[in-house]
Amino acid sequence: MYRRILQLTLAAAIASAPLVLHADPVMTGQFSIIGSVQNLNSSLIFSPGATTGTGTQTETFATLLTDGEMVTANSGTLAYDPYPGGFIFNIGGLQVTLDSLTATSEKGTIDFTGIADLSAAGFADTLASFAIQNVPDTGVNGFTAMFTAEAAPPTVPEPSSLALLGSGILGLASASIRKFRSARA
Repeated sequence: MYRRILQLTLAAAIASAPLVLHADPVMTGQFSIIGSVQNLNSSLIFSPGATTGTGTQTETFATLLTDGEMVTANSGTLAYDPYPGGFIFNIGGLQVTLDSLTATSEKGTIDFTGIADLSAAGFADTLASFAIQNVPDTGVNGFTAMFTAEAAPPTVPEPSSLALLGSGILGLASASIRKFRSARA
């Protein structure tokens, strides 16, 4: 009987392990966006027709994005002085939300850097850094924006999850054995 209880406990642990261990993969790699922009000293107006760069998608983005894929946004205007947050655009199935934006002015151009939240079906939401460099102070000019997502360590280490599962299984086995022994006495 003891052996049967142990077998059932182990079978339950093996059956539930995929549920505990499953997690959506994090997006990693780089991609770029190219297009035209006009700088109005406190906001950028992006011209329609921005696309992904040619051959710039690496790692996860090589499967999510294609060369020349169209970028769509609810608004073509990005205020940056100050940045109110929440500028969203889409590239195919990838949604990009600019969480932060910092502008640095130097010799007639402005560089923009910040953090973006990337979302796509089948992947965990991922933070990425981005840079838009050498945007002239005035006029309509071309731009290139580079997005980089790096894998971050998981927030909950897997060994502790497995230790918790294992201690629960041992507790169930121990309770079953005590009950079995008390029933025999």
